[in-house]
Amino acid sequence: MSQIARNVFNALNPFTQNQPVPTSGINRGMSSRYLTSMIGTAGAGKTVIATLIFWVARTLQQQLPDFHCSIDDTNSTIKADVCNMEAAHFPPKTQAYNSYAYQCALNMWWGKNSLWGAKNATFQVVDLAGEDLATQSQYQFKKPEAASQSAAQKLVDYIYNSEIFLLAAPASRAPIFDGDEQVETEDSDVHSNPDVVLSSIFDEIVKKRMAVRRPIKGIGLCITKTDMVEVYLKKKYGWDLNQNPAHRVEFLNKYFPWTTMSLKGLTDTWSNTHIGIFPMFVETEKNVDGTEKKWESGYDKGHSKIAVVDRVPKCSSQSAVDIINFIGKLV
Repeated sequence: MSQIARNVFNALNPFTQNQPVPTSGINRGMSSRYLTSMIGTAGAGKTVIATLIFWVARTLQQQLPDFHCSIDDTNSTIKADVCNMEAAHFPPKTQAYNSYAYQCALNMWWGKNSLWGAKNATFQVVDLAGEDLATQSQYQFKKPEAASQSAAQKLVDYIYNSEIFLLAAPASRAPIFDGDEQVETEDSDVHSNPDVVLSSIFDEIVKKRMAVRRPIKGIGLCITKTDMVEVYLKKKYGWDLNQNPAHRVEFLNKYFPWTTMSLKGLTDTWSNTHIGIFPMFVETEKNVDGTEKKWESGYDKGHSKIAVVDRVPKCSSQSAVDIINFIGKLV
């Protein structure tokens, strides 16, 4: 049994709980559907999060006799992204306003005695940069016009109707060094502080949900690229984001204070909203001098190589399992 399969036994498995299958949102009597959206600034790692979750789900199906899943990739590249990750390639960045290429769904069910088992979960994933959402949302809610019928607007509508949100908070872009320097910076048109964008976009979503009195079921806050700050945080604060949940909270309170304020305000209003914090990372190959190995050709020429052993990437597989369990408990 692989390490990923062992991980699922170490987590609370939602599919083994003696709870009735929810009757709301049933699709043809089989699958309960809850919309799941990922929000974060450009370059925060949203596509990587989705790739890790889908890869782990596929691996669990191979290893565990009672776990089953299928993927509806719509027009996304998620299957190719998983294959490329196993070959040490990071997925390409999401293009702005691409409303179809980054929608996909993961269907999961548990139990070997029937097609769908005792409990099942289908969650669809939308991957959209917060900047895109901020630009497009004005059409539907402030000045209805022809543009509101665009494909991009349909994606925005989907996000505002989601029940579960995965928020990407990139640890690599936290201003952790003296002078508020970051480990990693994005293109010049991206806001320098992802905490500001992430909290502002999420506050807008919450405001619109409160207006229609429709609670949010759960928020999974993913601290991405933790490997890039691991050594520094351990040396300066003694924090280990990948192993200690309390350290994750301390990190977020210090470097993502607007986002944590938004989440606290949300739970004060809707006490039944579940919050989970998940560290996410993908290790990269290193040269002898410690620098990252880069691809010399292909679509990702000049980009880092993923550290892979026998087609298994070195990554936060446990967190991906925890996210599956987190969402499973909500449906």
